Amino acid sequence: MHCDDAARAIHAVETSPDLDVHLSACDECRLLSDDLAQMNRAFALARTEWVPSPAFRVNLPLAPWRRLAIAASLLVLPLAGWAVASILGSRPDYDVAAVLEPAVVTVEPTDRQLLGALFLEETR
Repeated sequence: MHCDDAARAIHAVETSPDLDVHLSACDECRLLSDDLAQMNRAFALARTEWVPSPAFRVNLPLAPWRRLAIAASLLVLPLAGWAVASILGSRPDYDVAAVLEPAVVTVEPTDRQLLGALFLEETR
């Protein structure tokens, strides 16, 4: 067993014959095991004996990202509403061919033009 594997087993509070053999040969891992065992005993003792007083209070500061999150949501919500309205709203029905083709304008001739064409044709 290598020191990395032993450290993982010690942190996971696993026991195995390989770990016992490694701890008997490796001073560094044995010290790690002893330190973690002492800390676990101290935490267990503290959990059973220590009771916080009623005056014990921890004031946590307001996270600075909350204001930024509120500002971002105030910007995102109207944009999302606009996007939904533009998707669901009525769209004009464009005929692309009519836009690309030149417009043919049919103008009816005026009475003067009709009479002028009639008289000019008769005289020829």
